[in-house]
Amino acid sequence: MRPLIQQIIQRYKAAKLEGQDWGYLLFKAQDPDTKQPVWIKILPRLLSQDSEIANRFQALAQAIRQLNHPNIAPVRTVGEHAGLPYLVVRAIEKAQPLVAKLDRDWSVDAAADLIMQAGQALEHAYNKGLLHGSLTPEKILVQDDGKVQVTDFGLGELLDLVGLRVKQTESPYLAPEWQAGQPASGAADVYSLAAILYHLLTKRAPLVVKGQVLPPSRFNPEVPPAMDELVIKALDPDPAKRYPDVKAFLAALGAMVLVPAVKEAPLAASASRCPKCGAENQTGRFCRMCGARLQPPSPVQPTPPGKSRLDEPIQVTRIQVGRVEMGTGVERRETVISQPRPVVTGELESLFPEPLPMPQVDAELWPGPGEQAPISMPEPPPMPVIDWSELVPAIPPVPRVEDVFNQPEEH
Repeated sequence: MRPLIQQIIQRYKAAKLEGQDWGYLLFKAQDPDTKQPVWIKILPRLLSQDSEIANRFQALAQAIRQLNHPNIAPVRTVGEHAGLPYLVVRAIEKAQPLVAKLDRDWSVDAAADLIMQAGQALEHAYNKGLLHGSLTPEKILVQDDGKVQVTDFGLGELLDLVGLRVKQTESPYLAPEWQAGQPASGAADVYSLAAILYHLLTKRAPLVVKGQVLPPSRFNPEVPPAMDELVIKALDPDPAKRYPDVKAFLAALGAMVLVPAVKEAPLAASASRCPKCGAENQTGRFCRMCGARLQPPSPVQPTPPGKSRLDEPIQVTRIQVGRVEMGTGVERRETVISQPRPVVTGELESLFPEPLPMPQVDAELWPGPGEQAPISMPEPPPMPVIDWSELVPAIPPVPRVEDVFNQPEEH
């Protein structure tokens, strides 16, 4: 086993063992091509020679490679060396695991924003056929600018393939059915998101008394009642009573009004200082270091618009080809869109009958497709017979060329 591990890490520079967690060996190294730091995660057990296991591994590796989302830590390589599976993930610079920031003062909307980012990463993975199943604060990275990235997608299934599933019975962020050995599901990821949100809001893991989860507002009065209901439902021990998947959970979370009713003025473009931790060069709504809400600058009073006069005429602009005319007031004109043209005029016009009235149609009685419309058209009146030869003068005969040239000249 050691020679295989050595052969994997020797492809990278300055590989150093950082520890063993969740059943895999964790090395930090440098990519020789890009010079960027990477994490190498090696599962210390060989894949079975069973063809079914091999096919499952190839399908899982393909799904992990297809992950492409701003809230998912980029995976460089998913493969196996002589049956030993491993992953290579780009190390995120200037980022800390969420577990290091759990007990800071998080506002309600800042906590919800973090969970929304993590949830969008999970939803993207679902569309690629992947469940996380073991989401904890250790697997959520928070960068200095507030951006969230989730790691270890598909790692739980890889551990299952090599028979190294680790039961984290002491973790309050994992669904009880997953800790009991049942397969991961969308409802399990909903539980993890809600448990992490609970800790962000209350600075403690979900607290259960007599089988009931105490609402977060019990420890944080700023939590609205609607969020209490959302968190309690998502933390139900019965998976069937939770939200069915992360998409439904995010839709309920996003529908909540988490901002004040009065619209805040936009922050100034210049950087500001955090009132809680004193960090400078802060922009946006929340501090990038501690997550506290930044104080917005005083809103700029808008210039009152000019008063209108009641006796001011309405200006109407009429645009025509080649010129523009300005007028005062509104002028109404009737325009004839279409008009029948008479066939004849004068005395012959009296010989033609008047146009027939069109039938009235009731829209409510109009039939459906394939049915006969209830319309009866009147019979047309007889048209007059006119001998046009008597009315039109005879056409004079056309002269011949010989006759024209043989005419005598006039003196």
